[in-house]
Amino acid sequence: MTKTACANEPLAILVVDDFAPFRDALRHIFDESIFIKVVGEAGDGNAAIEMACRLVPQVIVMDVRMPTLGGAEATRRIKRVLPDLHVIGVSSQDDSATRDAMKAAGCSAFVAKECAHTLPSIIAKLTGRDAELTTT
Repeated sequence: MTKTACANEPLAILVVDDFAPFRDALRHIFDESIFIKVVGEAGDGNAAIEMACRLVPQVIVMDVRMPTLGGAEATRRIKRVLPDLHVIGVSSQDDSATRDAMKAAGCSAFVAKECAHTLPSIIAKLTGRDAELTTT
């Protein structure tokens, strides 16, 4: 079961990507939003599963291709335990096979990495926080 965020409380986000500079870029994007707080970062699917179960975020931004355990399988396993959690798949490969694999795993949305700057608005729409799109 996911934690619910009060309207004045930031959403807890877990960022999962094996490329640390991309995680840093996402953190920078999310730091500019008043309604998002990054509560953890993971570099592979196994770490994502462990952190999701421990931290119970409202949203996970999940890379598709990672070593050890990829994003689709990690999403599938996380959604079995936390079915209400939103997972947003991200990938540098924006093709139908990648999108379909993440959708089948239970993703709420998919974003090409080059469009990562749109994640705050996508998260707002998925979580019903549209009115809070104001940035600091």
